[in-house]
Amino acid sequence: MYQHTPFRVRDSDNVSQQEIQSTGIRQGCPLSPYLFILFMTVLMHDVEVSYRAEMGNAVHTHSAADPLFDLEYADDTVLMSRSSHSITKLLQCLQKEAEPYGMALNRAKTKLLVVSGPPAGVVTFTDNTPVHVVGDNESLEYLGTVLNRKGSPQITLTTRLARAKQEFNKLAQFWSHANIKTALKVRVFKHFFYPMVLYGLTHVWLTDSLRNRLDAWHCRCLRRIVRVKVSMISHVTNEVIYKKTDCQPISKELESLQLKYFGHVVRAGIADTIHNVTYNQSHNTRTLNAPKRAGRPCHKWAPGMELTVSRWATAQRPPFPIPVSQRQRVIFAKCEDRAGWRSFCALPTRRRDPP
Repeated sequence: MYQHTPFRVRDSDNVSQQEIQSTGIRQGCPLSPYLFILFMTVLMHDVEVSYRAEMGNAVHTHSAADPLFDLEYADDTVLMSRSSHSITKLLQCLQKEAEPYGMALNRAKTKLLVVSGPPAGVVTFTDNTPVHVVGDNESLEYLGTVLNRKGSPQITLTTRLARAKQEFNKLAQFWSHANIKTALKVRVFKHFFYPMVLYGLTHVWLTDSLRNRLDAWHCRCLRRIVRVKVSMISHVTNEVIYKKTDCQPISKELESLQLKYFGHVVRAGIADTIHNVTYNQSHNTRTLNAPKRAGRPCHKWAPGMELTVSRWATAQRPPFPIPVSQRQRVIFAKCEDRAGWRSFCALPTRRRDPP
């Protein structure tokens, strides 16, 4: 398929002479993702071997038994480490191992992000050129998620809601059309805008204020769809809007998705990385040994999900209160029952807030 592939370039009515493609990957070719996966798997294996040869051990972020230092999506690569020294070695090993394949880093897009920690030392390329460090007031985007030094989901949610609002306003003529049924408008809204806003939030713990912002945006959009002004003017509450559109607050949809993902993480088992980065071998929530930061402790996803499961278990019919002393054991057993867990995950979208 990739041997002797002739091509021409067409621009308006002009057609170039025939050439032979000798480099690159065809856009839309079904082999492209597999070629990327094959190449990146071999490359990162060589990087790990090279790093072990220089440093004597494997770099890891959460567990030496399950070394994890990289994430790849096609050619978008993330390197992770706890120190500037090891991340420098990783970066330079990546450069050296990629060079024989004719691959090179895009230095303009290579950035260093220190999350919830003191400023890092200088990280350099193989020619000692320093890598750009993301500052306190800067951010970067990776696979649709906006990241900053604080590690807070606030900037991601703010960016998502701003984009969703912009796209929603482009359909103003559709939302206000009198001959289109409300049910169809709501279905279109859910189909296009729910994924836009909720993408990647299943593994993020939102504070109450962020959940309220999410619900406020959601209800503003529903009011536009049913053409009801804000409650201060119309005296129509959000509960009436939800009933009128047959919707639940979008935070409940998110909670249902989070419960599904939590069950997947628990069932994965200690041998799976997604479980291993969340829980240790004693099934306690994994924490990193790092200096304590100033201010109140961060909200953590796994403990928050355990509390959410306990809350909904008490609210279901019949109630199933979970003792605090046995919470984790009971929850883990509940997750193993796939059919029961599937039904349990639907509770947030069927019922009101539990007490």
